[in-house]
Amino acid sequence: MRRNWILAASLGLMLSGSPVSAQGEKRYALVVGNADYAIGALRNPVNDARSMAAILLETGFATTLVENATGAQLETAVQDFLGKVPEGAVGLFYYAGHAVQREGRNYLLPVDTELGSIDEILSKATSASDLVGRFHADGVEFGIFILDACRNNPFVEDDTEVGRGLASMESDSGETIVGFATQAGEVAYDGTGPNSPYTGALVTEIDKQGRDILDVFRSVRRSVRIWTNGQQRPFISASLERDFIFRTSESTAMAPVEIGELTIETVRPVVEELWWNAIAGSKVPDDFTSFAEHFPESAKVADARGIAMSLEGQGNVVRGLSLAQFTLDAESRAPEGLSAVVTDCDVSGGDPDDPRRITDGVPWGLVNARRAMRDCAAALAYDPSNPRLLHQMGRVLDILNRNEEAEQFYRLAGSSEYSASLVNLGFMYVSAKGRDRDYGEAMKLYRRAADLGNLRARTNIGEMFALGWSVEKNRDEAALWYKLAAQNGWPNALDTLANMYRDGKDETGRGPDRDLNEAVRLYKVAAELGNTNAMGNLGALYLSEDLGVSDVNRGIDWLTRASELGNRFAPFNLGRIYRDGKIVGRDFELALSLFERSADLGFTPARIAIGRMYEGGNGVEKSSVEAAFHFAVASLTADGKRPEEKEEALRRLDDLGLSAEQAAVAQKRAEDWVKLNGA
Repeated sequence: MRRNWILAASLGLMLSGSPVSAQGEKRYALVVGNADYAIGALRNPVNDARSMAAILLETGFATTLVENATGAQLETAVQDFLGKVPEGAVGLFYYAGHAVQREGRNYLLPVDTELGSIDEILSKATSASDLVGRFHADGVEFGIFILDACRNNPFVEDDTEVGRGLASMESDSGETIVGFATQAGEVAYDGTGPNSPYTGALVTEIDKQGRDILDVFRSVRRSVRIWTNGQQRPFISASLERDFIFRTSESTAMAPVEIGELTIETVRPVVEELWWNAIAGSKVPDDFTSFAEHFPESAKVADARGIAMSLEGQGNVVRGLSLAQFTLDAESRAPEGLSAVVTDCDVSGGDPDDPRRITDGVPWGLVNARRAMRDCAAALAYDPSNPRLLHQMGRVLDILNRNEEAEQFYRLAGSSEYSASLVNLGFMYVSAKGRDRDYGEAMKLYRRAADLGNLRARTNIGEMFALGWSVEKNRDEAALWYKLAAQNGWPNALDTLANMYRDGKDETGRGPDRDLNEAVRLYKVAAELGNTNAMGNLGALYLSEDLGVSDVNRGIDWLTRASELGNRFAPFNLGRIYRDGKIVGRDFELALSLFERSADLGFTPARIAIGRMYEGGNGVEKSSVEAAFHFAVASLTADGKRPEEKEEALRRLDDLGLSAEQAAVAQKRAEDWVKLNGA
């Protein structure tokens, strides 16, 4: 296979591409991926850097890509890069790899970092704050700094000398936005796919047309927060006045494909067109050489090879991602083994909820859809009748909101009795995605999938009976479906069924009899399978007197586990316990930190609880203005499905009795906060 090799990191290769965007800005980017550390390699930073370099090239950045840089090489790359950036440019710096903080300052670690004292380590490291200052001092007018670098630090001999994760940082010169993979003081994860959760989501969002930079980072924050189950929460700090759009509405976007009714015979030409449309604006030669290799009979082969040669001539030699780490090497593969059938599509686009998946899969909001589209097209070029690959292509298109195309791939996979596609197609009907809402059609699809043993489908049918969607509401029938899924270990069904046993029959006399022992048993099974809602529910049950006598230690232990694993309700419930001090000693400081964690995970009542603490001066300096800020944020971010939360926030805001000027200040501050952080 033809390869495009990147030059040595010490050269700091500048990849060509017009540095002037459709908005008229001069755009330059320095992208660094450090993975091959002397003390042990990281899995994804080089892939992350290559993914970022590719999308930045495509969105008008003249991009310098550096891989596995030593301290000296990174310094040389920074100097060379800044020497090429003209006055008034937009300058972007992206870093993936190890980093460490000391005394509130962040340092990026080169690959030649070795175990030692903090002073020895920092002598080779690059200060992130200094980089921000150097960018602005050398003429960068708007600086974008992205750090996917909050992993655990294995280098420092005495880890009491450093802080956990990275510290928040801002710039006091020039317009600047800094994006962090996770909250200050917390740790980011590598994820299950070829990219980190943060970079996978970031590339997909940058690739969307017309999105302002704040919209991009807010969407990334939401996706990573939700799809890591609250364990990783990106954040940004910003001082900017301008609007900035990565991919303008005038730039090349992936054109839709008129599929009609997809058949096995038409899969190959359809995926050929999908791939071609996907790479129309690409600046990566590999995209075109790989296309020509997979579709040698295509009429577009000559164009593909010509474009690849032209890009190589311009110096664009970004390689594709390395997926070898997810499969066995050639010598270890068994001809009839799993390693022989795993494709790049399975690695980058696999569905974690698919019972027939052959990899861990990548959660929905963390898929690098740009990469997965190419991988799944390549896999289907060789195996167009494979229902697993058809499903994964449908899922990638679904993630991209290309509803009509996604439906055709789901339907074709479903015609081969592929249950995951039937479930996803059913959800399109439930959520009115690309069509009118149709619970009846969704029920038909769920029943087909349930008959094939799909546990998610069985749980969904239980929910439809519980809510009365397309059928008469019937908790007895709902319980039967939940039991069917729970018996096979589906965590959500176990938790929901436990709730039914905890609550007992409804007002119509339907549902299982109240059985708290059975509820506890089911919660425990679900909790052991990682369901954080079950952990929280189990904790609440132990804290109550429903079991005869409350078990405070067990209750707090389960709520703490749920909180540490990212559940958004558990820290709120724990916070109330420590705030009220009825069953444990009162601890306002701990209560506030728990409320803040819950609020940061999007739970509006926790935001209101923070406001109430400032209103009453409970563990904090009493401040009606600070309380007003939190109530205003709650009113702006309240879940539309729970209007009572917004009403409470507004009522509490009114009850503070602020002057018109104070209220306006609090509202403006809240609006600015929401602009940066979203819901």
